[in-house]
Amino acid sequence: MEPFYIMVFAAGLVAANLVFQSLHTLIVPRPRLVFERRDGFLDTEERLCLGTMEEAVGREFRVFARVAANQVLQGDRRLGRRTRARAQQALGALAFDFVICSSADGHPLCGVLTQAEPETRRRRRECSQLESACDDAGLPLVRVELQDGYELAAIRRLLFDAIDTAETRLRPDMPEPVAADEESLLAELAAAMQDPDATRGHGRTAARR
Repeated sequence: MEPFYIMVFAAGLVAANLVFQSLHTLIVPRPRLVFERRDGFLDTEERLCLGTMEEAVGREFRVFARVAANQVLQGDRRLGRRTRARAQQALGALAFDFVICSSADGHPLCGVLTQAEPETRRRRRECSQLESACDDAGLPLVRVELQDGYELAAIRRLLFDAIDTAETRLRPDMPEPVAADEESLLAELAAAMQDPDATRGHGRTAARR
């Protein structure tokens, strides 16, 4: 009978521990997390780079800063769910310094990574991972060296050369073109819906023919 009493005693200890933890959670509140804003979301060189790119691409495009890679890239839909999840996890904390999107629909057209010396080994590894992911996704990726000043024409040429190679798509709200004969048929149907007698008359005329 001794093993039985040992098991009962052990079960009692476990139950007492659970009760104690529950009471501790209820009585002792968890510390409240407090946050503050970081100083300098973008430093001086990054703000200058952002302003130059915005001027270079104009109003047809928008430039976003510090964009998480998993907001732009995802696992290929042709892969299984688990494989897609692993691909998404592989992106981890990777981020683009800048992303250029279409103003019309926000479609990403080009990623930008900035270069500054010295470049750490971790930074080189992250850039290599992003380059590989962008190559799979067909998203152009360019490198821009942070400087105290930029030649606007050179930046514009660099960005538009990359944008021109991006995969294009029709806007989601853009209707497909309608052939001329389809337009006339649609016009007749619209007229018939407004005047049902016209349809019956058209039918009788066709029957006499």
